[in-house]
Amino acid sequence: MYLKHKRLFIIFLLVSVSLCSQSAQKKIDSLMQVAEVSNDSVRLRIYNKVSFYYIFNNPEKARDLLLKGIEQAKTKKVSFSEAELVNTYGIYNDVSGKSDSAKYYFEKALALSEAHNYRIITVMIINNLGMFHWNKGNYQVALDYFFQALEINKENSVDSGDGTYFNNIGLIYQEMGQSDKALEYHKKALEVRERYNNKSEIATSLSNIAIVLKAQGNYVESEQNFKRAIEMAKAENELGKYYDALDGLGDTYLEQNQPQLAIPLLEELLEGRNENNIDRRSNLNTISNLIRAFNATGNLTTALKYVEKGNAFLNEFPDKKTATIEFYQHASETYFRLNNPENGAAYLQQALLMKEDIFSNENADAIANLETKFKVAEKERDLAETRANLAESELENEQKNIFIFGMIALAIVLTLLGYLFYNQQKLKNSQLRKESELRSALAKIETQNQLQEQRLRISRDLHDNIGSQLTFIISSIDNLKFGLKDADASIKGKLKYISNFTSQTIYELRDTIWAMNKTDISVEDLQARISNFIEKAKIASDVNFQFNVANSVLQEAQFNSVQGMNIYRIIQEAVNNALKYSDATQVSVEISKLSDSNSEDSCKEKEKKFSNKVEIRDNGKGFNMDEICFGNGLQNIKKRATDLGGKVKITSEVGKGTMVQLLF
Repeated sequence: MYLKHKRLFIIFLLVSVSLCSQSAQKKIDSLMQVAEVSNDSVRLRIYNKVSFYYIFNNPEKARDLLLKGIEQAKTKKVSFSEAELVNTYGIYNDVSGKSDSAKYYFEKALALSEAHNYRIITVMIINNLGMFHWNKGNYQVALDYFFQALEINKENSVDSGDGTYFNNIGLIYQEMGQSDKALEYHKKALEVRERYNNKSEIATSLSNIAIVLKAQGNYVESEQNFKRAIEMAKAENELGKYYDALDGLGDTYLEQNQPQLAIPLLEELLEGRNENNIDRRSNLNTISNLIRAFNATGNLTTALKYVEKGNAFLNEFPDKKTATIEFYQHASETYFRLNNPENGAAYLQQALLMKEDIFSNENADAIANLETKFKVAEKERDLAETRANLAESELENEQKNIFIFGMIALAIVLTLLGYLFYNQQKLKNSQLRKESELRSALAKIETQNQLQEQRLRISRDLHDNIGSQLTFIISSIDNLKFGLKDADASIKGKLKYISNFTSQTIYELRDTIWAMNKTDISVEDLQARISNFIEKAKIASDVNFQFNVANSVLQEAQFNSVQGMNIYRIIQEAVNNALKYSDATQVSVEISKLSDSNSEDSCKEKEKKFSNKVEIRDNGKGFNMDEICFGNGLQNIKKRATDLGGKVKITSEVGKGTMVQLLF
């Protein structure tokens, strides 16, 4: 139902807009012709619009047409139009000065609209109630209604109606003398109307802004806004608003003592209102301003013509008392300046009598009541201002809170998203790292496997090829020795030396193959190999050998094949040197942890992060460290110690034997 009436409202507007280029009365006649051939809803909408025009131009016609429309709306059960027409009938009563009736019909229209949830009508009625209380001087109540209208209008899909409510709030502040607040809300109204390109209402806002600027003494900007309003109203053929803007601009020029600029505007205004029958009751103010302007320019003859027009106007509208005072005053000045003191005095007397009539003792009670109302209105105005400021402050605080909560929510969402992204990236990085580690481990294992296979292949080649060839050499030498039984001793000695050297080479080759076949060499493996070597040395010599490995080394130490081979070769080289050169009767080999020793040297070595110690001692003849030149054997020992990441220390003294100490 709501959408249906909204469509009818749009149709009605289209009908109205199509007649904008015509004069006001032609518009009315055209609309009434359309009404006769339209359905109930459109006809009643036209009645409402025509009645609104007649309220300000022919009140009796407005009343008759409104009552007719309300009766038809009830009979036809067109509740939307009934609410709208009753609301307009309230406007009629308000303009006619029947405030009690106006309030009754506004409230009745509101009840009808709310019962059927006609939001468009409801917001208009609330606005009219604000206008009603504004006219009564109840500024606080009026502001409440206008702010209610703003709030209700937020529910609509567009905010074009906000321009009307901002405009009315600005007018209230204007009457309350708060020009800054008035200017603020008039500018808000202008912004809404410009956004929706509502040109006829733009002219109204421009005129209101110009009036406030004029009251503030800002005549330059006031003039600019009046001129814009005139241009806009003229383009839209909104004659009423056009004449209002002309009136305001003319008054601005008079305020600046520029009557020559005001005169053509006021003459056009007077002629236009008469010709188009628009607000002719305001013409006495225009006539008075024209008399004032021509008096200021010294054109008293023309001023006198307008005095005559003013008299004719008063015969037609004798109830314009306030405007009459100004007319009599300016007319009096004209006659005095024409050296006609008799008529000048007569008009001045009329002005004084009119003032006395307005402010007579008979009106004392009314004035007292007005003063009381004014004081009440002042209090209400102050209270309304306070409440308006509070409402604005609450609105600002609400907007700030919404912004703050929105930013907090956004921060939480962004933090959550960042945390989730971080966790996902962390998990991804962890997976990539594990995959990389796994690939590295697999590559390492693959490399180790390849190395091990290479070692095994080399060891097999050494064993099968070099080993068999060396064995063949030994066998060949033995055959030579058998075949050369009669050879001299030197040849047999050479053959024996070659046989022994080859046998020794085979032993060393086996040691190499043993090391190559192992990835890791434990202390037990090393101990067994060294023990086997020492046992062979015992058989070949009369030396007493001792070989000890500390339990702490047995439990902890583990070497790779290179380390194990280097340790074995160092011990082997040291023992061979003792057997060859020392003439020792006793050789000891000891492997221990540095932590097992309490000596000062051991403590110093521990500071250098050495953990293992190998000592080879003999009780041979020894040698002088300063006189001896180390050969390849001892140099090889030092080189192998460096490869182990350690160092070797050789000490010897003549007659006291030799010690080779390996730290690693």
